[in-house]
Amino acid sequence: MMKHKHNLTGLILKINRSMVVGASFVAVILLGAFLLMLPITHNSNEWLSFADALFTATSATCVVGLAVVDTGTYFNLLGQLIIIILIQIGGVGVMTLTTMILMGMGRSMSLKEKLLLQETMSVDGPAGVIDLAKRMVLYTFCIEMFFGTLLAVHFYFSANLGLQGVYFGYWHAVSAFCNAGFDLFGGFQSLTAFRGDYFVNICIIILITLGGLGFAVEGDILKKRCWSRLRLHSKVVLSSYCILSLGGALIIWIFESYNPLTLGSLPESQQFLAALFQSVTTRTAGFNTIDISLLNRDTLLFMMFLMFVGGAPASTAGGIKVTTFAVIIMAAVALLRGKKDVVIFRRRISEEIIHKSSGIFILCLLWLGLAFFLILTFDAGKNHFGFIMCELFSAFGTVGLGVGITPHWDTASKLVLIITMFIGRIGILTFIMSFLEKKPSNLKYPMEDMFIG
Repeated sequence: MMKHKHNLTGLILKINRSMVVGASFVAVILLGAFLLMLPITHNSNEWLSFADALFTATSATCVVGLAVVDTGTYFNLLGQLIIIILIQIGGVGVMTLTTMILMGMGRSMSLKEKLLLQETMSVDGPAGVIDLAKRMVLYTFCIEMFFGTLLAVHFYFSANLGLQGVYFGYWHAVSAFCNAGFDLFGGFQSLTAFRGDYFVNICIIILITLGGLGFAVEGDILKKRCWSRLRLHSKVVLSSYCILSLGGALIIWIFESYNPLTLGSLPESQQFLAALFQSVTTRTAGFNTIDISLLNRDTLLFMMFLMFVGGAPASTAGGIKVTTFAVIIMAAVALLRGKKDVVIFRRRISEEIIHKSSGIFILCLLWLGLAFFLILTFDAGKNHFGFIMCELFSAFGTVGLGVGITPHWDTASKLVLIITMFIGRIGILTFIMSFLEKKPSNLKYPMEDMFIG
């Protein structure tokens, strides 16, 4: 009996969990694409092409926000509800929601299911993964309901949208917390009509930040309630978020304050608010209060950097993640200072984490380079390469900020963006490991030095 149990455990551990996680997202995307193709989900009552339906479903499930058709005008109520359900599933995670549903029906979790849940939540081990999943779902719905109510009341009275404002309030609260960036205001205008509305801006900024920090960080804050007692992961995420968000707002304000097409035309009291909103939303949310296509080129390049970094692990955000970026920066600092160890907040970082961070960084750059080359080839010089790069970084970072060229691309270019959005959501390591079998080896080769740099 013990031997049989040992063999079963070994078999479970050999399962390619990355493939299951990726396949779960693919299944949801394909189902969503099929539903969004149907004429009953559109105001035009016509079939949507499979390429556009697949793009929309991928963008929603991977919480990106890039759109090839206007969500607010093209889709009817049923289509909009399908999109927001896809956003919610993609934000919380397919495996997490499935687990909670099964447990609600009275079913216990097997070791295999715990390992799959561990993979999709990006945690170290299966211990405590069920409690974390419960807190994730509870936090998500409590936060969305609270801010959804605030926005609903505001849209109902202050924006004079009536009952439609109530619907808009809850819909956009889910979209913002999941860092999706989809909106229903029509004309691809996002939140530009509310650039001077402090209440809407602050609510959306808080929702984006809470969604991008990660459930592990939020749980750690609620439990420890003291900076010195927080885990290293939480300290790195919080400090990186503050530096990038506030520093990004300052840089965007400096670059754009004299641009009459963006911040320059706004009152001084609204300029930094718009810059802060754009800095936060660039971290993978996708809403905008200024026209992205009118930004200066240096601002656009800086925003691509923010898109590339993204948010925190185990969150609704994409990108390489702030922790990966922090480890790479501190490793470079240690190298320049001649230090052997990489230290962050008086804690030494393991070589495994450093190697993994470097690998993620290099693999992401390689994919972005390949994708950029492919889209340039398919585009055949129709669009400026800077705009193409912006759309690509936006897709990888699951940001959704676009300059308006995606709807006009051909099917091949959209397919490249679809794959990029998928990689950005599940992570490039999970994507690659879906096609590879892990083969651990104890074989060690002789060591020899070589010249580098």
